[in-house]
Amino acid sequence: MLTILDGTTGFIKTDEGGQRLRDLYRAGDVRQDPNMYRQFALECFLGQVAKIKRAVETGQAPDITGSETPYKFGYCTLVIAGGQRGAENCPGADHAATLKFLIDSGAPVDSGDVVGLTALHHAAQNPAGPTVTLARMLLDARANVNFQNRYGEVPILSAFQLGDVRMVELLMEFGADLSVPDADGTTGDSMFVNTGPTVTAAVTKWLRKRSGEQRPLDGKTCAKCGKTDSPLKICSKCHAIKYCSPGCQRADWRQHKLTCTPFDTVTSVTVRPSYKDLGMLMSPADLTRRACGISTAQRPSAHNRGAHAPHVRPGQPKAMVIKVQVPYTGRGPTLGGGSMLVYDKKRELVCNLEARENAEAYMRIAKTVWEKGVGGAKAYFPAELKSKDELVIKVGEVLAEQPF
Repeated sequence: MLTILDGTTGFIKTDEGGQRLRDLYRAGDVRQDPNMYRQFALECFLGQVAKIKRAVETGQAPDITGSETPYKFGYCTLVIAGGQRGAENCPGADHAATLKFLIDSGAPVDSGDVVGLTALHHAAQNPAGPTVTLARMLLDARANVNFQNRYGEVPILSAFQLGDVRMVELLMEFGADLSVPDADGTTGDSMFVNTGPTVTAAVTKWLRKRSGEQRPLDGKTCAKCGKTDSPLKICSKCHAIKYCSPGCQRADWRQHKLTCTPFDTVTSVTVRPSYKDLGMLMSPADLTRRACGISTAQRPSAHNRGAHAPHVRPGQPKAMVIKVQVPYTGRGPTLGGGSMLVYDKKRELVCNLEARENAEAYMRIAKTVWEKGVGGAKAYFPAELKSKDELVIKVGEVLAEQPF
């Protein structure tokens, strides 16, 4: 590792020693035995706040602005590492109190290890145990959310790779900059669209907050009182706003009626779905993570359906929020007339839209997705399924990105 590190200046590209450095670092990190640490370092790892306080107050602790091991782990990093690896279950462990004491005593929160990974970088790479709470403490103590390691990576790139929405939300809350390129030119802006719908929804929500933009159904909150812990019901007219109670809906009507638009020929298109089974549908982001050995959440079997039509009673249209994906290569939407994939959150509806059967409507939907969707590839709309063969999509009301 030192040969690569000493032989380069600035950020290290993947094909200029970066991948080799990652492999060597990872192999050595996995083999580390905390029991071989010096006593104070081990107590940081184990979250033994009482012993750490005693060592600092009696002058027996090492310089807490320094580091341990040839990897140059700072003491805040050691606390994070212990929390990630199950040390919170040791008798007397309190990693949050340990981290707070170290920070209050002057331990630097942005101390980088041998490859420039700060405690926040380490936290973003593995959010197990109390790690998300510890990461918030680092950020509250003014840890640099955009600190670049020797590969030029900021912490949120690791959070994107793992797909942990809690860490993504936290880093975005504290100002993660998605425009910062790593050594290979990869930015968060170019990456997050391909990391799964939960990450995409979280990121775009924060980007809108920063810009002051708003979109319908931006989060699971009552549009009037902001309540999040109650069942929400959607406005039956526009299908683009939710309330926790009839009282909140009535109280908000004076304001909501200014933007409440119905399903009509101006706002909506009617299409004929096809139900050609495309085989098992899998999230590309989940497949990539599994190939890299990263665990993913268990998905309901219904989410793998290649096609499905829900039962609709005559005269009782089924209201839903749908996701429309235009033909996409991974780099951008294609301009041909391939099938669009359409489904709702529970996969009660999984269908395709073919250009030849829905020529005018197809192009209107595609144009809306290209112009207003995520990366020009996918967008969310209110919809009504009137029958198996008749789906009304409200293309005039692009919704906030949803976590499915």
